[in-house]
Amino acid sequence: MRLEDLTPGASVRGIRPDATVTVVNVQWHGSDALTLVYRDPAGKVAEEILFRHDEPRLEIVEQGRPWSF
Repeated sequence: MRLEDLTPGASVRGIRPDATVTVVNVQWHGSDALTLVYRDPAGKVAEEILFRHDEPRLEIVEQGRPWSF
């Protein structure tokens, strides 16, 4: 994945080793770094600065519908 895939509402693996987090906000610093504000499954909000070299450890989690008709 690319840093551009980090958009509000996206679920991401690789930020926390033990959980999937939800993106709350993204603030870019140039084209190679951003501050990611995220919420963990317990509801705690935190932030982390990510760079291009962090892309390989990140994965967007596909969220499907719980059911379809």
